[in-house]
Amino acid sequence: MSSAYNNSAVENTSKYGPYTQIVDVYGLKILGLGDIGGQPQVSTEFLNKTAETFKLLLDPNAPGINKNFREKALNGLTSYNVIQRVGVQAYDAYSPSFDSGKISGWDEVNDKHQATDFIWHLRSGNGTYSPSGAAQITENIEHALHTLTQFALPAAFPDEMNVYSSNGSATGISGDLYEAFQEAVDNGVYDTSDYAGANDGSEGFMQLLLREYLYCLTYAEWGFTQKYTEDKTLEPEWSDAHLTPASINRDNPIGHRIFEDYLSKVISKPSEARLQSIFKDGDLGVSGYQIDSSETTPSDTDNTTVSSSSFEVLSGKGRSKLKGQKGSTNFILETREPFTKKNADQIIQFKGSEQDRILIDPIISDSLSANSELSFASTKSKKSLKQLAQKDYDFIYFEKKGQLFLDGNGTAKGFGETEEGGLLAILKGKPNLKATDIAFVD
Repeated sequence: MSSAYNNSAVENTSKYGPYTQIVDVYGLKILGLGDIGGQPQVSTEFLNKTAETFKLLLDPNAPGINKNFREKALNGLTSYNVIQRVGVQAYDAYSPSFDSGKISGWDEVNDKHQATDFIWHLRSGNGTYSPSGAAQITENIEHALHTLTQFALPAAFPDEMNVYSSNGSATGISGDLYEAFQEAVDNGVYDTSDYAGANDGSEGFMQLLLREYLYCLTYAEWGFTQKYTEDKTLEPEWSDAHLTPASINRDNPIGHRIFEDYLSKVISKPSEARLQSIFKDGDLGVSGYQIDSSETTPSDTDNTTVSSSSFEVLSGKGRSKLKGQKGSTNFILETREPFTKKNADQIIQFKGSEQDRILIDPIISDSLSANSELSFASTKSKKSLKQLAQKDYDFIYFEKKGQLFLDGNGTAKGFGETEEGGLLAILKGKPNLKATDIAFVD
């Protein structure tokens, strides 16, 4: 089995603020909240059940999975530094609230990682864990799908399953996924009216709609809607007339195609028998979670152990958080898009002492050529930064702010138009950066 499929046991951690337990599944860190806000610590067994849910969704031996696309998807989870947050009951069941500023480490964890929703261990107001098994299945599957479709699918299919905006607004997202979503809305398959109150026109709002669309589409394609949803329906959000692959193909053919050609190549349909053995009524059932590899990841650390001598993290569309791992890390910048602060990748824990490198794909700008020698300068002075921008260096590092610029207009003033050059990346912690730390991708 590929080392991409390593997983760990649940372990205690003190590295993640309010989260006191962690389990790693195929590069995804699953974090369980501790005893805070009037709620108990997430149980080890529920974290095991959540970990097993992801293993089922990412089964390497499932029929129809494309190995190449799957590994790109898993690499996306690591490259984007994705976490799956797990808590008890509901977001508003915690007091003080997470948004109050009174939960130590909350903002720091969110700033350093990418995440969508929580998975909640369902619990009644009187403290009894007594959901139906079906309700807990849907809770786990829905929000696991949200995480995978937000981060893993775009890593495997950056154009077709794109969820990132070219202009920072909802109107800037394009690709097959968006076309499928729009077709479903136009043909009465998918109804977005329940989300109208959250419509601020932002990229985040459209990402919300796309995540919910893919969840509904997937549940219908798998035949799970009438089996596991609370009322055996997702109406009005998803039409009950479209609960089979045939009915979806009739009125949302682009949606059926992206499910067949993209989603099902990366995300595997869980065994119903396994789900129902894990999640039984009254909070019963057993996870059956097992560690598949001896090359597991220590969980009380913010790094990932890998078997190779170097680890690669790749940029994606928009601002990516690229985090260094133990040993040598290659931070690969390969996405062509405007050089703006909004798109500048964040490079975290860069360590030249561990032979970390920033590798540049010349495709990112017409001013670069892999056949030419890369030139680099570094300065701590803003005045010097402006002067260096007129001396024909390819890359200039403003160490005072950890900013790496690409100079796309030679000896002219500034770095060029945003399509030519500008802010490429921000190195957190403002580490020292040398010419030998930057190279073109081989």
